[in-house]
Amino acid sequence: MSATAAKMLLTDIRPYVVDLLAPESDDDPYVLAGIADSITPPALMVGWDDPWIRPEVPGGVRTMGPCTYNTTLRIVCVAGRLDPESGHQALEQLVTYVIGRMGSGWALDRVSEPYQRDQGGVASLIADVVYAVPTAI
Repeated sequence: MSATAAKMLLTDIRPYVVDLLAPESDDDPYVLAGIADSITPPALMVGWDDPWIRPEVPGGVRTMGPCTYNTTLRIVCVAGRLDPESGHQALEQLVTYVIGRMGSGWALDRVSEPYQRDQGGVASLIADVVYAVPTAI
């Protein structure tokens, strides 16, 4: 299964992506449908980024025709405890996993630089993989 460029209902996007990224082997990361404050790395959290929803304006001209939108989907890659060497390698593997599984159907908007965030009181190495997703509302 690979992500599609077809418009999806907003309520269908996250469950679809969670299924797309779901582990197929014991080595694959755990996937959560949302942002959690306590997880067991390596893990992926599928949620939204800012701006969450924005109008798609073909050619930059607003019309009174059917409204189309883009959502900004964020997949947070959590490599685990902050560790300069193995943490970066684990994070690179997670980002590669996400991009490979998502395929080329949706536009990859950006991948953040690695950063530190506390997850359940543990400093973790994290990166965001962000996609622009056409949606119907």
